[in-house]
Amino acid sequence: MSLCKERAWKTLEELSFVRVAGTPEELKAAEYLKSECEKVGVEAVIEEFEIDMPEIKKASFAVLEPVYKEYNVIGIGKTGETPEEGIEAELVYIEDLAAANFNNVKGKICLLQGRMKPDVTEKLVKAGAVGTISIAGNFLDEKSLKEELRPRNTMKPGKLPGLVIHISDAEELVRSHPTKVKMVLTQDAEKKGTSHNVVATIEGTDLKDEVLVLSAHYDSVPYSKGAWDNATGSITILEMLHYFKENQPRRTVKFVWCGSEEIGLVGSRKYCEAHKDELENTIFNINFDMTGVTIGHEKCCVTASNDVVHQIEYQAKLDEYPVDVKLDIYSSDSSSFAAFKVPSCTFARLAPMGGATIHNHYDTMEHLDPDSFMITLNFATKYASLLVNTTCNLIPRKFEESITKKLEESKKMFGLAETKEEPKGETKEEAKAENKEEKKEEVKQ
Repeated sequence: MSLCKERAWKTLEELSFVRVAGTPEELKAAEYLKSECEKVGVEAVIEEFEIDMPEIKKASFAVLEPVYKEYNVIGIGKTGETPEEGIEAELVYIEDLAAANFNNVKGKICLLQGRMKPDVTEKLVKAGAVGTISIAGNFLDEKSLKEELRPRNTMKPGKLPGLVIHISDAEELVRSHPTKVKMVLTQDAEKKGTSHNVVATIEGTDLKDEVLVLSAHYDSVPYSKGAWDNATGSITILEMLHYFKENQPRRTVKFVWCGSEEIGLVGSRKYCEAHKDELENTIFNINFDMTGVTIGHEKCCVTASNDVVHQIEYQAKLDEYPVDVKLDIYSSDSSSFAAFKVPSCTFARLAPMGGATIHNHYDTMEHLDPDSFMITLNFATKYASLLVNTTCNLIPRKFEESITKKLEESKKMFGLAETKEEPKGETKEEAKAENKEEKKEEVKQ
């Protein structure tokens, strides 16, 4: 049997442990995936790459006047530093970063609501702000979640020290109208670490020079076992490896488990950079990010042309697969492939509002279901088999104008503007999301 629900569930359980980018646990997960490939008789390689791992040494925030009170905060890596003794200043609340003119921030610490994009940082620095505090979390979070503020880094080294505070504390701050506050942030912004991609290949027969890439990230965030996000996606392509090992494809199929997705799609971007010559012959990338949730709905985000959207919709109707297919960019590894001009899509099974959550200690097997897991896997395997076995390539190597524009707008956010050598092919990119709670959850939840 090529696809096996029981085997998939067993490996999903084994992969569900905290595996943060650049840690020994992430490498342990990479080695596990490699060994699972080799059990099937498919050689796999682990490709390492360097990542930024800034070390926060001290981060604190307190109201000094009118009434002293300390608040729980974490530092944002690579944002800059305060002096050891910290910075004392007035606090200003900026409720809409997109509309703010920053005329009233000189010499002040800014409590920020909204997306902290590089151009916003530049405007704040130019306007004379001395520090920032970003808001995270949910009012309904229990105490343990309030203490699990998710670490984040900026994409480029900055001059404006930044902290993160929970939204309930931010609300209290705004209501209290503090006249003087103090922030401290010291860090080693230049610290580096090592992350890993796992790559396996099943060579095709008569059309082996054309390649389909199946991808999923296997890293998690701190505190989270990442069962849903994204052990499910990782095991989806592992099961597909079983299928294509038993049913040899005409075209070559590559399986890429990406590390460091949670810190900005770094692993997939590094893979594309390292394999850019191969991408000319890569016809399509199918990415999987979060499947198997019990109460959920199927989604496919296509970063390519409307031809691909219509193709998936048609196949889904034939198979009675209830999926919402949209043309857009998606804050997962498919966007890195699109940046290197490879048509791509991401399949996901997403929870409704009030359902299962990610990026916290609740992301366990509890809200997942093996039958629900098979819904995405069964369709994706059939669709991938169609793509690799038809005589003519079904995927046009083109991108709709709206997609090209979105990729151009977002590539600066994820560091692609710094790529000196233009990748071969036909379009541009989006690339996890500085923070999935800001970016990925916009799409997923």
